[in-house]
Amino acid sequence: MNKKILLLSLIFLIVSGVASAQDNNNSDNVNIIRLNQIHKLLDYRFVGGFYGFEKLFFQTVSYPEQAQQNCILGIMIASFEVSCNGELSNVSIKNSLGNGLDKEVSKFLNATRGHWNPCQDQRYTRFTIPIQFTLKGTETDSTIAAIVYTGNDPGYVCYSDSYYLKKAKEALEKGKGKRAQPFLETLIKRNPYEDSYYNLLEQAMNAPDNKSKKDKHKK
Repeated sequence: MNKKILLLSLIFLIVSGVASAQDNNNSDNVNIIRLNQIHKLLDYRFVGGFYGFEKLFFQTVSYPEQAQQNCILGIMIASFEVSCNGELSNVSIKNSLGNGLDKEVSKFLNATRGHWNPCQDQRYTRFTIPIQFTLKGTETDSTIAAIVYTGNDPGYVCYSDSYYLKKAKEALEKGKGKRAQPFLETLIKRNPYEDSYYNLLEQAMNAPDNKSKKDKHKK
């Protein structure tokens, strides 16, 4: 009987491991497809292609000292349209990081005016570009952004993604959703493409301490 239980346990672990690997592979594939599409679109529309776009970014953008000293890092998503005549419009920045970083990205996008190739099809006018700001020595997901700006080590340890995830899960296990929320919000700032963070945030918002607060407001 014990041998059967052991065998079943081993099978379960193997199947779970394979499923987890498949999920990771699917996520990686989606990221690769997204980045390939961005590269192709910029190669077609931007003068100098993707690498011309990236070069202009680094010529234009600075990583504010205040942001580096405060360990502000994450992935901002620049959304904009460029008409087939080269006119830039509907510029917005999602997943804002603040601390001067939004201004830097906006400055860069404005600097792209006059650098766009004409097109004949409206399908090639909408852009969504993930731009990551990260710091040397800080562990974070850096494989899903089109452009990655790596700032200097601030001289002390900035917490890793795994630290925030551990803290969030510990709080959730104790039913302390309000305590878990800021950790999860930080993780979403760092990687807005990770669905599991949103699922955990939903759990945090529905945790007993948050629900009791909602019930008080209802009364």
